[in-house]
Amino acid sequence: MFRFDFISETYARFHNLLKLSLLVFLFSSGIGSIIHMLEPEAFPTIFDGLWWAVVTVSTVGYGDFVPESFFGRLLGLFLIILGIAIFSFFITNLSSSTVLNAQEKQRGNVSFHRSGHYLVVGWNERSRQLIHELQKVEPETAIVLIDETLQSKPEELKDGTFVKGSPTLDDTFERANASEAHTAIITANLHIDEKSADANTVLTLLTVKGINPEIYTIVEMITQRQLKNIERAGADEIIQSSSHISSLVINGVLFHGMTDVISMIMKHGHEDQLYFMPIPTHLENSTFETAIEDRQTIDCFLLGIRRGSETILHPDKESILQPEDQLIFLKRI
Repeated sequence: MFRFDFISETYARFHNLLKLSLLVFLFSSGIGSIIHMLEPEAFPTIFDGLWWAVVTVSTVGYGDFVPESFFGRLLGLFLIILGIAIFSFFITNLSSSTVLNAQEKQRGNVSFHRSGHYLVVGWNERSRQLIHELQKVEPETAIVLIDETLQSKPEELKDGTFVKGSPTLDDTFERANASEAHTAIITANLHIDEKSADANTVLTLLTVKGINPEIYTIVEMITQRQLKNIERAGADEIIQSSSHISSLVINGVLFHGMTDVISMIMKHGHEDQLYFMPIPTHLENSTFETAIEDRQTIDCFLLGIRRGSETILHPDKESILQPEDQLIFLKRI
């Protein structure tokens, strides 16, 4: 996948190499026609002349066609000298183009062209760990990192793509092909004050939603000041990092060791993990108690209901399940 991108971007960016190849072909065709006219017996067809011109220009010289006249050999001498110059120029341009393209990719000065990828906005410890986990659980899904502070692509991104630029500009998300992305994860910028960081997050969300209104967005907020604005901007999921950390700490204060329990439940890839399941048709309008009897097993523990944007943990056993509800399980993988 990486090699395909590398080749396609190289030829898209350095199409002058293809033009040079066409120029060499046209030049060889002209020389082939001339040698055919000069020595029709030695070169019965124009194609024979073209073949001789190409192998001579490339300094291969198979010897299957050899000019016999003075002017024919003079033309061959000219082609041999010219061939060395042309191919040296060609190889030099190809090498420099390849190196330059690799450098541009490393610096983030590229455009991404595939679809169904994840956009991760902002490089920090949270996004580093997020990318690491995504690459483990979904290795086939491409990841595009957007950041304006990095000078080069981080090693942790591996086969992912780095796009350098401000996340508040349309051009940056257009280069990241946000219009065809699956999900955008916007992390808070902790290099600036909290108020400015949240305002910047709102602007980033407005930018990506303006390009792709249907993209699913997960947004990190530090404070509660901009919560209404981030909801108005269309965030699908909001992570209040400060609030979540405070909740973890208070659980640790009240029940020593509880933070380890919560962390283990949230850790993806652990043998026990949380997941959603749509309400089966036969359970619609049934009670939560019925769902427990029908769905719960030793390896699958029913925790609650997800109803729209509302989470109901350990609901009353007489609670009625609605068709659009999702069941929340803690399942052993």
